[in-house]
Formats: sequence, C-alpha cells, structure tokens
Amino acid sequence: MNLLISTDTSCLVKKDVFKNYEISLFPLNVIIDGEEFLDGVTINQDQLLVAMRGGRNIKTSTPPLGSIIEYFENLFNKGYNHIIHFTISCNLSSMYSLFCKVAEENFKGKLTIIDSHSLSTPMLSYVFLAYEGAKNGLSVEEIVDSVEKQKNTDEVFFIPENLTTLKNGGRISPTVALIGNIIGIKPVLIMKDGKIEKTGTTRKVRATVAENLTEIHKTHPVEEYDYTVINFDASEHQIAYIYDFCNTLLGDNRLIKGLIPINVCAHCGPGTIGILITKKINGKSLKDYIEG
Repeated sequence: MNLLISTDTSCLVKKDVFKNYEISLFPLNVIIDGEEFLDGVTINQDQLLVAMRGGRNIKTSTPPLGSIIEYFENLFNKGYNHIIHFTISCNLSSMYSLFCKVAEENFKGKLTIIDSHSLSTPMLSYVFLAYEGAKNGLSVEEIVDSVEKQKNTDEVFFIPENLTTLKNGGRISPTVALIGNIIGIKPVLIMKDGKIEKTGTTRKVRATVAENLTEIHKTHPVEEYDYTVINFDASEHQIAYIYDFCNTLLGDNRLIKGLIPINVCAHCGPGTIGILITKKINGKSLKDYIEG
C-alpha cells in the first residue's frame, strides 16, 4: 500500500520540521481584521506578533470545505492509495469533525482521520510514530492502534503573559481579566483529556515552571520522555532561566526548543510559555526527528 501521513500546522515547533520526510502539511488559518492568512504560507510568527501586539482583531476558523477536498484530491492524484491525517484535539477545534465529514463523503475507505487529542509536540510525536509505522509496512489499523496506545501519556502546561487574549477568546470574563492583569496574576493551564483547563494561577513564572518540571520529572525520566519548551515572544530572561533549569534537570542537549503553533498563538497571546513532555517514539527521541 502506498500510504501517506498528513497533518495540520497545529503540531509545528519549527517551520521546516518535515523537510526531510514524506509527510504532507495542511496549513491552518488565522484571521486578522477579517483578512485570512495561512500558517507558514502567507503569515509567520513575527507578522502575527506585530498584529497581536498592535491590538488588531485576531481569530481563527475552520478552513473552507473546498480547500480541504482539493488538498486531498491533489495528494491522491500523486498515486497514494490511503492517507492518514492528524488534526488538533477535537476539544479545541471542530477540525476533526469537519475532516471526518470530508473523509466520509468524498474519500470513503481511502482517508483515515485521527484526533490527536493534543497539539504541538505531543501531536508531532504521533505523526512521526505513524510515519515510522507506514515506513515499516504496518497496516492502517496497526498504525491507528499504535497511536491510540501512545495518546494521553503526555504532560502539557502553558503560562500566558496575561489574561487579555483569553478574555478576547471568551474563555474568561472581562472582569476577571481586568483584575488579574492589574495585580499581575497569570493563569497556569494544563491539557487534560484533550482540553485546556486552568489548574491555578501564579505571579512567579520561573518558580512555577521549576516546581512543575521537578514534580513531573519524578515520574517521566529522560530515558523515556522528551521535554520541550515552546514560546511566543516570551521574556528573554524567563526563557533563558527555563533553558538553564532544564539543562540542569535533564542534562545538556536533551531539551527541545521551539515555537508555539500560529493557530495556538492566536488564542493564548504573546508572552506565552509552554512546557510539553512526550513519550519517546519507539525509544527514539523526537529531537532526532526534528533535527533531521
């Protein structure tokens, strides 16, 4: 079977992560003042940052049905018999249900959609796990089963710079955002069962990151798990501290460093720091895949 692995840009920590792999990438969108831009095609992190820091109206939406159909038609026209496509968690977006509809109505029996139940490096690790399975001749069913077994073994937490973007996205009330921003409170968000949940608040980002990482490290040894720090225009001093702390905790050259995916940036805002811990891919580090 000529099988292709495909995913959307929710998993990216660097723009050229798939340059050495036969993995297809569907760009998601971000809408700025009513104008649509495609992640990595017509907008990048720096351009989104200028727009968000400038107070422009930012949102995301599902892609047009026609563009999804055209994307897969172009891939099948290249001779692939089957495609496995990964989407961002269904609890964060309607992308999964939309792509399932396209698969059922237009590519039945040829297109399998997997809900990653995550984003960023956990999602990316599932993509590479599926890629390895396809390369080694596993069936679609075997690949799906291997991904399902890997799911929900991750630890993910985010600390936004402030509450403004969460307020704009309707996730908290304007009053809570105003008070929180005035007194310098930052929410601590975790991913659980594919959902982003608030687990607490902090005024001391460095201490909170250090405490969480130290606790997670007790049950997630570096021999079995990868550690990633991603950010979107976060404080250079905070990032430098976190890098140093991770290198001390994990050992030099083990930490993965990257950017927050653009469609996620649109909801968490500039200044956000993310920490992600993912299970290694059949014992191989995700860092090896990313660095090609």
